[in-house]
Amino acid sequence: MNYRVKSLSRFYNFITENNIPMGANVWNNKLFITIPRRRAGVPSTLNYVWANSTDKHSDVPLIPYPDWDTNILEGSRRNGQKFVSVYRVAVDPCDRLWFVDTGVIEIPGNPQSIQPTALVIMDLKTDRIIQRHVFNTSLLRPNTNLASVTVDVTKDNCNDAYAYIPDLGGFGLIVYSLRENKAWRVTHNYFYLEPLAGEFSIGGHDFQWNDGIFSIAISDVKSDGFRDAYFHSMAGFNLYRVSTRVLRDETLATRSFHGSDFQFVGNRGNLSQTSSSDLHASKGILFLGLVNQNALGCWNIRTPLSDISVVQKNDRTMIYPSDVKIRDDYVIVLTNTMPVFLYGTLDYNVINFRVWVEDVDRAVRETKCASGSRGRY
Repeated sequence: MNYRVKSLSRFYNFITENNIPMGANVWNNKLFITIPRRRAGVPSTLNYVWANSTDKHSDVPLIPYPDWDTNILEGSRRNGQKFVSVYRVAVDPCDRLWFVDTGVIEIPGNPQSIQPTALVIMDLKTDRIIQRHVFNTSLLRPNTNLASVTVDVTKDNCNDAYAYIPDLGGFGLIVYSLRENKAWRVTHNYFYLEPLAGEFSIGGHDFQWNDGIFSIAISDVKSDGFRDAYFHSMAGFNLYRVSTRVLRDETLATRSFHGSDFQFVGNRGNLSQTSSSDLHASKGILFLGLVNQNALGCWNIRTPLSDISVVQKNDRTMIYPSDVKIRDDYVIVLTNTMPVFLYGTLDYNVINFRVWVEDVDRAVRETKCASGSRGRY
């Protein structure tokens, strides 16, 4: 693959309508907002705003993270590495920011490969990159799309961290070990799209998507020292899980036959196609971005899976929940009206992008998720 870094000024000259935020997360007073370069005119892909700002809550300028020089594709940088395109970020208990830089500007019909796809880990206390792992091309596929990352680590052992990175377009899962600085690819039939769940109707537009495994949500550490990793396809109604004991062992994870390692949890119900999900581990509450319902859903993993409870729904203000994150006892949801951008025209006289933050207990009050939320499993 050839990587081109010349004549890129047209890619970072600001074009308002092409800046669609995709991910949100919080560390201390920084609210991170990512804008992947899916079109020209995106000057900065990784940004933040001050979460404790006293400014008005709309039209707040994004601040490039860690600085302009790292995000603008032309200009000098001592190590030569820029941030090209970031979809979503994870914050771990060790004050580190994890994300995949796809290295590609996704101009429709003319994608520009700028640099290799890499996992980037930053120290949030110093704003410095502490690891940049370029993925071996053998782990990638022609339709690879690494749009999210989940970090498996405990605060008392920060060096023994694992990242789980779904490949929604290549129908696989990449696992990265920080201690070994090594990645491997996991394959399973549960990672594919479900043919009966590929139809979407969002924001007045009907279309088909074929996205496979989209996000990973991990439970608290169980008695065996490992977690359950819950996952789903975007074009799917079903929920699955696998023990991180399997994912973290390269030999076990890369076997061609997995037996009963991967388990079917259940069917979430009609119109339950989900983008991102995240789990409040201690409370056992899984939150899901229900894109076909313009809603945030939830399920208490300590109860049988039935139809997902709706936490918040609004056909005007919650069009396309693109990212769902749990930070401490808060759930964070970014909605971005993306299908209207892709298949129609956004109305810039109204607010199209929102970050919704709520206390977890308050969010699930009077839903089925609240019952037994403090039980044991």
